[in-house]
Amino acid sequence: MNWLDVVWLIVIVFFLVRGAMKGFFREIFGLLGVFVGLIVAVNYSQGVGNIIRGEITRLSPQIAKGISFAIIFVGIALIGGLIGLVFHGMLRSSPVKGIDRGGGLILGLLEGGVVCSVILIFLTISPLAENADRWKKDSTISPYLMKIGPFVYDSIASIVPGEAKKFMEKIDEFKQGLSERR
Repeated sequence: MNWLDVVWLIVIVFFLVRGAMKGFFREIFGLLGVFVGLIVAVNYSQGVGNIIRGEITRLSPQIAKGISFAIIFVGIALIGGLIGLVFHGMLRSSPVKGIDRGGGLILGLLEGGVVCSVILIFLTISPLAENADRWKKDSTISPYLMKIGPFVYDSIASIVPGEAKKFMEKIDEFKQGLSERR
């Protein structure tokens, strides 16, 4: 066990506790808000960016697209969170409160694993890739975490295959745009 494993355990325990405190409905609607927000933001940030750029002409296309991405993503994620808050409030004094908390704990574990997996994937494509490979090699937990992100993506892709493919194409375009600016 190395320092990276300790970081992963801290992140996962944080999400476990947070999930148990928030409960299943707040967690699930929050996650849905994040996933839907991400998909919508990736697909519509260009169009909304053009509208923003039409109103504020001094913005570059990249900045307008970034602002529109943030507005769309945060807005939809907040709506998902608010819906979850309403459901959680209705269950506060219900006999199924324990089930809500237990489900939240499980979703918190999944969320923590996904966050760690995304960080690991980002590290492998970042300028820190050489260091990240060495850190991962000495880590006990990292090989397992590296499998979570792709598993979740494949699961989502099997539900909405067309959208998942378009999403990955947009992500590839975004990555190419970043590499061209270097």
